Amino acid sequence: MPLLEYSDSESEAEVQIPPPSKKRRLSSEPFKELPPLPSSFRDQYSSTVRSSTRDDPSLHGGRKRATPHVDGNWPAHVYLEWIPKPAETALLSELIAEERSVDCAKQKLKSLLHNELDVCLPLHVSLSRPLVLQKTAYKEPLVQQLGQAIARCNVRAFQTVPTSLRWHPNELRTCWFLVLQLPESRELAQLLSSCNDVAALFDQPLLYTEAMDSSQAKHDEKKADRGFHISIAWSLNEPESTGDDPPGKPWAEQPRTSHADSDRRLARLSIAFSEIKVRIGQDVSSIPLPAAQVKKVNSG
Repeated sequence: MPLLEYSDSESEAEVQIPPPSKKRRLSSEPFKELPPLPSSFRDQYSSTVRSSTRDDPSLHGGRKRATPHVDGNWPAHVYLEWIPKPAETALLSELIAEERSVDCAKQKLKSLLHNELDVCLPLHVSLSRPLVLQKTAYKEPLVQQLGQAIARCNVRAFQTVPTSLRWHPNELRTCWFLVLQLPESRELAQLLSSCNDVAALFDQPLLYTEAMDSSQAKHDEKKADRGFHISIAWSLNEPESTGDDPPGKPWAEQPRTSHADSDRRLARLSIAFSEIKVRIGQDVSSIPLPAAQVKKVNSG
């Protein structure tokens, strides 16, 4: 439809002006919080742009890679992702601030809850060591094998509650992480076993197998404490042990935090997992877990 309409006289052009539009009335209803972004959207923007093709600790606050980068290889990682709610982020920030206040060495404790732009970041539970695929052709088969193995273990979506706040070093003991220790559970044990089986198929290192001796691995796997955890901050300074760790536990060599009531406050957290994430290079794939079964309540 033309925007201008002319009369029969070519010398007089009459422009039809549309009536003024009605102003939109502001709603008196309270503002409704937008639903969270789907994890698939976050996966597309989860990686930062590489600033160097060489390992440069200065780009990562002084941290060194436990597995050096090699051009042509594909770094990979299997994990469970957790996106804390605002109230949960506030609690974790409070715990980090308390650790910073203990002594001067911990004042350089760096939070993993936000990036440089103060945007909240997802946290994770590792289900594999850092893996290195030496061929591009291995990328798709790795994801397929993981999907099949996780389906066979029949783990459904589940929840867990942290048991304590601890310090945990990397393999080189050049960096220490403030972590939420998670209890051993059937779901975590089965997912770990499935992921380790697939890692072995690709000649990759296994996770947490050093926490069990061979006899315990065969006869008492469910009770093995393999140190599942969620890192919330990190430091280049080794923390001092508080000396209250129970003997005979794999985590006993790691110092606890200095605030005794932190464990009580962690009981407020209920961490839900509904999918497995597989990162290969900068690509992230998601393997959903079946929905949790609803428990029937007896009416009589």
